[in-house]
Amino acid sequence: MSLSENFDDFSLYIHFPWCVRKCPYCDFNSHESRGRIDERRYVNTLIRDFDDSIDAFKNRTITSIFLGGGTPSLFSGKSLKRLIRYIRDRVSCRDDLEVTLEANPGSLEHHDQFGEYLDAGINRLSLGVQSLDDGCLIRIGRIHHADDVRKALENARTSGFCNINIDMMYGLPDQSLDMAIKDCEHAIAFGTEHISCYQLTLEPNTLFYLDPPTLADHDSIYRMQTELQALLEDHGYVQYEVSAYARAGMQCRHNMHYWTFGDYLGIGAGAHSKILAEDGVLRIWKEKHPEHYQRKVASGASWKNHEPVRQEYLMVEFMMNALRIKQGVSLDAFEQRTLLNREDLLSLAQVFRDEDLLVIENGLLRCTDRGYLFIDEIIERMIP
Repeated sequence: MSLSENFDDFSLYIHFPWCVRKCPYCDFNSHESRGRIDERRYVNTLIRDFDDSIDAFKNRTITSIFLGGGTPSLFSGKSLKRLIRYIRDRVSCRDDLEVTLEANPGSLEHHDQFGEYLDAGINRLSLGVQSLDDGCLIRIGRIHHADDVRKALENARTSGFCNINIDMMYGLPDQSLDMAIKDCEHAIAFGTEHISCYQLTLEPNTLFYLDPPTLADHDSIYRMQTELQALLEDHGYVQYEVSAYARAGMQCRHNMHYWTFGDYLGIGAGAHSKILAEDGVLRIWKEKHPEHYQRKVASGASWKNHEPVRQEYLMVEFMMNALRIKQGVSLDAFEQRTLLNREDLLSLAQVFRDEDLLVIENGLLRCTDRGYLFIDEIIERMIP
């Protein structure tokens, strides 16, 4: 998937901060729902947040919408339709707008509403599967079972979804290489258009970080990674990003926009935005706690914070995203989306080119096959 030539396109991220239960490895802004969620109140809040924030993106076109969380599928198709219709009525959207809904198989309260999700304008589904081994699911605190995944995918297909991603993890507690391979084989058998396959990591401010489970050693994890990469590619899933594999033409446009440092607007509790202003790149983030966020938006109190990205870190931020993409990112995109000179980037990258870690071909900067194994180290060495 190539970068859109229209650098004015932007993406919209909408955050839904509630889950049935907080997973012990999750460091996202998510909160266990206690009682029924007031969908109307939260959608009204999102609409007001959108109206207050959209001025920064005037006369620009939305290329993708991503409903993430938390668990957006706790909301009904009717509520999401009202929100999406409101947005589409007020801003320009691409004719082939990609609209993704994140869902967890164990908290799909609206299994019978997949048709309503489609009617709402949602055309891409992303299921948080993580594993198809019930023992592994229990050990990572998931509330669903493998059968729930099968039922959810069957219902989604029957309803008409033809663009589905499933998230899979490897390196789980007490997971062997054979178990990881079997897990991936089961995921492939579903025939979804996209599979995200990534390693379980212990993030700060999570239960697993405070009380770590027993995980495989580095060499075992590396072997899992390479074996799963080969398995997915053998079955027609092409790796186009560190943890993303897709059938031909089915790459996630929303994530590609992030990774190529495109501008995006985030609405919802704790949502982040990035926008290229006249004097540089500006980051904006919203009040994090859902109740405080809703109250502040309703009262007109400030619910946003903003900060410019310091120029000495801007290049590193760009590279942290761009190096994840297998095909690389264009030098034109670098200049358009940072307002920096490509010569500065080329100067910084030269030592890595000399070490056969980075290469520049046809106006694209990318990692070599060897460099793709050491992205974290490359970025660490770039930090001022």
